[in-house]
Amino acid sequence: MTFVVIMSKEGDLPKLPIKNRKIGTIGVSLIAIGLSLLFIYILWASFGYMGPSFSSDVLNLQQSTLRAQYHLPEEPIITDPTVLLTPPSLRQFLTDNATSGGSTNATSGGSTNATSGGSTNATSGGSTNATSGGSTNATDQASDNAQVSIVPGASTLTDKAFSPNSIEVTVGQTVVWTNDDSAFHTVTSGTAGAADVGKEFDSGLTGPSALTSKGKTFEHTFDIAGEYPYFCTLHPAMVGTVIVN
Repeated sequence: MTFVVIMSKEGDLPKLPIKNRKIGTIGVSLIAIGLSLLFIYILWASFGYMGPSFSSDVLNLQQSTLRAQYHLPEEPIITDPTVLLTPPSLRQFLTDNATSGGSTNATSGGSTNATSGGSTNATSGGSTNATSGGSTNATDQASDNAQVSIVPGASTLTDKAFSPNSIEVTVGQTVVWTNDDSAFHTVTSGTAGAADVGKEFDSGLTGPSALTSKGKTFEHTFDIAGEYPYFCTLHPAMVGTVIVN
């Protein structure tokens, strides 16, 4: 039996018409576009409802659900600007300090100290008064203390937050900082992020020296000459300097 193999040239092979090949390419492209749109729709359906306030909304919903489940009172609405400007983790210190060490002495010039049996509170030789409880005393005006104000709106005023800034004093002199702002601030030696923060002085976040509200004071006596930078730990952009000669 004889087999005959017929070899054909390359040009003799059947080819799809150009028109059909273009239709096939367009079809593949349309399918890819369709799949992409489907993927985008699935993403939108899954995450599109998340807005800028999504996290806070979910947290508020969870808190409301838990309060209702365990029969707890609703979260009170906060309108006090002092509380709103204070980070939530530190708000408990506002109430703690409001009930302890918050009393003020009669501070009008030359007034009598109610705790000294009617005698005037004339401290001897310009000695410094212990004002760590946030109270001011007439003796501050009679002594050689240097006064620094934490001005209203200080949290956004950077190097203008403390007035005057810088302040020059002499060795042995006391600087008294008064919080004239409604927000909670600190007076802390050093610079933000440094290893020696608070080493020289610090009004702190708790205790009688904490500058939790307007009218609170903190003082420190400088016994060594030098330049002492300080800042507010709650608002690190607030900076000041004490120069001791």
